[in-house]
Amino acid sequence: MKIYLNSPHKWLQNFPFKKKKSHKYSRGQLIVVGGEKEMIGATLLSAEAALRTGVGSVKIICNRKTLPIYSLKFPSLLKKEINTFKQFKNFVIKNKNSSFLIGPGAGSNPTTKKKTIFLLKEIENVIIDADALTCFKKDKNLFYKLLDEKKIITPHIKEFTKIFPNLKNIKSNKSKIIEASKIVDCTIVLKGSTSYISKKKKLIINNSSTKELAVIGSGDVLSGIIGSLIGKKKLNNFDASCAGVWIHSEIAKRSGIGLIAEDLIKELKPILKKLYGKFTRKRSGKKS
Repeated sequence: MKIYLNSPHKWLQNFPFKKKKSHKYSRGQLIVVGGEKEMIGATLLSAEAALRTGVGSVKIICNRKTLPIYSLKFPSLLKKEINTFKQFKNFVIKNKNSSFLIGPGAGSNPTTKKKTIFLLKEIENVIIDADALTCFKKDKNLFYKLLDEKKIITPHIKEFTKIFPNLKNIKSNKSKIIEASKIVDCTIVLKGSTSYISKKKKLIINNSSTKELAVIGSGDVLSGIIGSLIGKKKLNNFDASCAGVWIHSEIAKRSGIGLIAEDLIKELKPILKKLYGKFTRKRSGKKS
């Protein structure tokens, strides 16, 4: 397996910055499967992070109980009220060209599992995080079969152990993700103070982070950033994951001690500006 350190020069050339001719339709759409009423904060963190990073629009799938809350908390988000699985299926089929994120605040339950299975079968670009991972802890082989090269999973170590229980006795996270890459054919983002991004025979190590990311909601922000970067005329799913982890880490370092998830979103703009500076200097041939 080829192993590298995460660095912008590996993905910066193709980073999907907005252009003069860009419009919301050319920037793609991320659809976030909304969480339970008690956990809509996770969904909102992912959605806002995606919008800040540059996706054209974000639409949250909500229900009659959560729609008023989303409308009040974040007016610029698009919302779709869906109350049955049949409605969910019809909506997904009509939006096959969008990228989907499921997991943040979803609840680890049979309904989340059913929705995740359908998305994995019908949609090309899907990010599976949090509860959408752990709902497969007793059906991991089915989960493995549904994953392909266009899918991204973003577990922290506790979630990773639930979906790869046979690897729990391997000591290092680096060795764990190498072995997991032999089992599934997707991009894996194993989150931690050192994060690992793997796909088939490639492994990227991101060790320029901070312990301050060990806080509730930070993973939801990361999944939103990654979700913004995938899709047509954007980064491939592996590079998007590497870019997302790098941006996430840079924001955390800038925020410093006392970081909470909302701080990550506040600091997204200056980090993206810094990244754009690197991009323009690279294109002009100047040293960054």
